[in-house]
Formats: sequence, structure tokens, C-alpha cells
Amino acid sequence: PLDYLVLDMPPGTGDIQLTLSQKLNITAAVIVTTPQELSFVDVERGIEMFDSVNVPCVSVVENMAFLEMGDDDDDHVKDLFDEQKMKTEFIKALQDSGMEATDDVAMNLMDVVRASLKESKQEKKKNGEKFRIFGQGHRERLSNQWGIEHTFSIPLMDKIARNGDSGTPFVIDYPDSEQAAVYNDLAGTVAREIVKVQYAQENSRPTVAYNAENHQLEISFGEDQISHILPPAELRRDCKCAACVEELSGRQILNPDDVPDSIRPRSMGPTGNYALSVDW
Repeated sequence: PLDYLVLDMPPGTGDIQLTLSQKLNITAAVIVTTPQELSFVDVERGIEMFDSVNVPCVSVVENMAFLEMGDDDDDHVKDLFDEQKMKTEFIKALQDSGMEATDDVAMNLMDVVRASLKESKQEKKKNGEKFRIFGQGHRERLSNQWGIEHTFSIPLMDKIARNGDSGTPFVIDYPDSEQAAVYNDLAGTVAREIVKVQYAQENSRPTVAYNAENHQLEISFGEDQISHILPPAELRRDCKCAACVEELSGRQILNPDDVPDSIRPRSMGPTGNYALSVDW
């Protein structure tokens, strides 16, 4: 049996996301974003859309949150500058100062620069500093504004990119790395939150039944008595499905005056997490 089915949706809040949320019983959503300010706007819209269709957002993942260079990635430090150009500039500066200007002296100076960059990188890592090349991000703001408790930062790292391209999960090749621990924590958190959501949904979905004798829809929650009564025509006229309301413009397609008071449901059943599918 299938334990989890993960749908990787495209960015935005268009027809694909809305239709899947309405047609499928999606348990929860994980929002993936980047640190840029513009991404925060998309995150807000995504959370609002999923909230409107009763799909809880259980976690936010901030991708490319900071630049991560591994301890064995000396080649990265080497690539930070053009060696040939720097060597030429060193020789020129030495000549202008009347000092000995040989290739060996220039290479020794470059080694000093390279060692200094590496030491600076290690010191920043030791002090918990990160190279946030895309900005500080918005994890804290999301947590405060939307009450999303679980947020994770995934670094921009060449090993993660290489594993993604090769098809081998990063956590398999580097199971003991700090980054793998973040992925494992994310997976465990989502699994635990899904259990909570499923338990809550089982105890929160209302039951809707049609009383043909009284020509009314009767709504009840759990073992409780009928709590709401609704005329079928009122529900039909207020339908917000894509066939009745144009999504982008909000234009009403269904004319309420065309719905007679005698309309009744032929069949009804739950759809997705929140919707009621009615065949009139």
C-alpha cells in the first residue's frame, strides 16, 4: 500500500492547485519558497488559497537559504577569483613598489589570500554566520503571521544540486551530514503533522442529508443532532464551483434567477477536504 503521495505543484495559485485541492483529498501542504522578498508574496497567496480549501500548511521550507561550502570544498575558494589575473596584478603591484616580482612570489601571495579566505569561511561557520546571498529570508515572519511552527532552511550547496541531477537522494550519499539531518527532520515533522490532521478531519467533517419530505438539506456534525437546515435552491444559487463562477474575474456564470425553488439533489458526496459534490 502507498503510505504517502507527494504532489510537486508548480509555483503560484492557479487552476492546477485549486482544482487538485477541490478534487483530491489532500491531507496537508508544505510550502517551498526562497529568501527573496517577492517570494514572500507568493507564499502568502499560497497559504491563503490552501486555507480557503481547508488544506492546512504544516511546514515551510526556505530553499537556497544560504550558501554552504563543505570543509573539503577547497576548489570553491580557488574559484572565487581568477588566478591568472590576480597573479598578473600582484606582479604589477610588486614592480610598481620596486620589489622582487617573480611568479613564485606572486603565487606565495595568492596562497596567503586563499588561506585567508578559507580561514574566514571556517570562522564564519564556527560563529554560526551564514552567507545569505539572497537576503535574510522570512521564516520568522511566516511563523509570527501565520502561526506555522515548523520552518526549515535548506542551503545552496553544490552537492545537493549534483545529487538532484543524478537522481540519487542527498541523504543516501551523505546520511550523517548536517544537511541530511534537516531533510530527515522535515520528513519526520510532516509525517507527525499528517497524523494530527487526519485525526482532526475525521472528527470535523459535517454530514449533509436531503430530507425529501420537507424538501430541505439537513447538516449535522458527528453524533450531534441536526444543527443547520438549508433549502436546496439556496445552496445551488450560491455555488462557487468553476462552472458557476469564473475564477480569474469572479464573474457569475450561473444566473440565480434560473434556479427554481423546486430543485433537489439527485446524489451528494464529499469531495476533497471541504467540498460537497452535488448532482442536481
